[in-house]
Amino acid sequence: MIYEKTEFNCKGKHFNENWYKYIINSNSDGYFNSNGNKKVLFKFRKKMISPDLSNLAINVFLKESKKKHGNRGMASGIPSGRKTARTLTATGQSEGVYSSSNISGYFDRPLREHRGILGTIVACRTTAFTLKNVSLWESGLPFVQRCSKIYKNLAPKEWNLQKKEYKLINEQLKIPKTVFTTVTSNYNWRTACHCDAGDFSGGLGNLIVVGRDFTGGYLGFPEFKVLIKIEPGDFLLMDVHQYHCNTPIIGNGFRLSFVMYIREDSSKCKKLKIIENTKYFV
Repeated sequence: MIYEKTEFNCKGKHFNENWYKYIINSNSDGYFNSNGNKKVLFKFRKKMISPDLSNLAINVFLKESKKKHGNRGMASGIPSGRKTARTLTATGQSEGVYSSSNISGYFDRPLREHRGILGTIVACRTTAFTLKNVSLWESGLPFVQRCSKIYKNLAPKEWNLQKKEYKLINEQLKIPKTVFTTVTSNYNWRTACHCDAGDFSGGLGNLIVVGRDFTGGYLGFPEFKVLIKIEPGDFLLMDVHQYHCNTPIIGNGFRLSFVMYIREDSSKCKKLKIIENTKYFV
């Protein structure tokens, strides 16, 4: 089905289920028109991740994903009484609302304390989680690799575009046997309306949900009035550059969601440089 877009300022806002006109709860593909071209909005498939792989993902990523960070910007929402998602701290850092989230794999931005030394914001490195938990990270790769295979089967055109970009990236910055560099995992986080930034624009975001004893957390595109009832074990390909957000998460259990993608500047990182024992490619 082709969905029509009505643009309006939804940034940083939340939308409940009653906002949406189209409720998707079964296998479905959605498209939209962009400058006369038909583009993928989403491709949704139920129960594509086995219980074994879901449990593996929980065992590997749950603990780290519970830690709160203030660097998620608009996705964390705009607090009441403010006009922007970020504010300056006493130390001069720009931070948003703290949210439970983790980034694993490889990243194309330096640590804050190294930006001045490097003289650039494009510097690729291994994330702290992957660097400090090598065996745990490697044990979780079958889950990530399964998602890459599903992506290939569902959207071969976009997968091949992403594969071409993946081939340009240093081997030390790629998740093996996938088309990804990076995995973001979120714990019980209801995101506000936002567009993802910093990921490869030629591909599609891979969204997977695992967990237990909860309802909600559904993925909505407010401008299209489309809501996808993604549940544990489901797989969603989506255009993350369209505004999206989640409905409330209800229950005493937990929802752990994953987004898998390529960081857009990864292919620019070529030259090895070591700053205070942190290895970068710049």
